[in-house]
Amino acid sequence: MKNKSNQEMICGTNILTQIIELRPESVSCLFVGGTKKLKFSSLIEKATKNGISIEEKNNDFFEENFKGINHQNVAISCDKRTEESESYLQKIVEKDELRLLVLDSLSDPHNVGACIRSAAAASVDAVIVPKNRSCHLTPTVRRISSGASELIPFVIVTNLVRTLDFLKKSGVRVYGSDLEASQPYDKVLYTSKLALVVGSEDKGMRRLTKENCDELIKIEMADKIESLNASVSTGIMLFEIVRQNNLN
Repeated sequence: MKNKSNQEMICGTNILTQIIELRPESVSCLFVGGTKKLKFSSLIEKATKNGISIEEKNNDFFEENFKGINHQNVAISCDKRTEESESYLQKIVEKDELRLLVLDSLSDPHNVGACIRSAAAASVDAVIVPKNRSCHLTPTVRRISSGASELIPFVIVTNLVRTLDFLKKSGVRVYGSDLEASQPYDKVLYTSKLALVVGSEDKGMRRLTKENCDELIKIEMADKIESLNASVSTGIMLFEIVRQNNLN
């Protein structure tokens, strides 16, 4: 099934629920497997209330459009989620409290989706990624985020080093996750305006990114394990920041 250039098809009950609740006007159709209608009665009810058309489809339709994905026999056709440009940061950087997550060259959509989910749960104000050599807000990322991608701005920047410089000049302290750092993440007193930078799955942060962090931190691990998955590390560090904030 062909979609218009500004539309896409998304599957997964959590993300579909968020899209229909938060921006129903962007949804053109809800597709449901004929034998699964009872299972998705709540989703069908939400779609009906918002004037979204509903079509019954067989399993071949879902296998054709979502090959290799656990589509659950339910999907929507909707306008693509808007990614923000770096000018968005100028709107929020003056806040007294600011929490940003920067993903430096993460290419795995499952990792990026999981990072967004953790970021939304930790009340992060925006997720920032560079324009090149990074995974952006794809349907897979949104599905893995379980609806979190609808709750948090996703900012694409042309030059990450320049963006970090702008943030620092605006009073944001930049913490970079690095395996060779000397400072354990849970021994740092985090500021109220901060950006946490997490590097790629295989190489970590790029050299210039690392050099432009104010402070490098790490998660101490047993000798048997070299490193954690990027999204796992992100969640651990973000919730230490949340823990400290709750104490203040």
